[in-house]
Amino acid sequence: MGILDKLGSLFSRSPKKRPAKKPARAAVGKCPDGELSVDMQCKPKGRKKAGRFTSAPVDESALGFSISIKTDGASKRNAIRVQVDNLTVFIPRLNKTLEAADISATGLGFRFLKPRVKGGAKIQMDILLDGNREVEGVTCKVMRHEQGVVGCAFIDLDRAQEDAISRIVLLGQKQQAERKTARKDQDFKLPD
Repeated sequence: MGILDKLGSLFSRSPKKRPAKKPARAAVGKCPDGELSVDMQCKPKGRKKAGRFTSAPVDESALGFSISIKTDGASKRNAIRVQVDNLTVFIPRLNKTLEAADISATGLGFRFLKPRVKGGAKIQMDILLDGNREVEGVTCKVMRHEQGVVGCAFIDLDRAQEDAISRIVLLGQKQQAERKTARKDQDFKLPD
């Protein structure tokens, strides 16, 4: 016992009763060669470990519903992509203005068929909205060229470029919400 335990027992009103330790049970038996053997059975200290269990995959047909997660919006770019009306990109190296397929905070996709653009190539571009230059000198790294769309990731944007791209993405989200409500209004039918 430590000093604090001694002092505590001296000044406490009632003496602390400690449970007596139970002696370990011993099983005595004879081995086949005639010697005595002793097996000690001790209780394990601490918490009991949970038993192992396995589970089979959930049968969705038995549940009556299924869960599916839509990942088409942010699957490759790790950000929500939006389509913006009248968004184009000007690439000085090609001396062409091309239609932007979609844009996100981390990248942009533009429509371009031939020649094929290799992944990893760095492209300098300007982003135009309604013919006006919104962002100049954006450096992008080509991530893929699939089905006529070149997917690029923005590299080293300065604060002004980030802000302008955020404004364009916000505008695209507003346009997307307007298209969604217009579609709902068009599909709405009064009950007879």
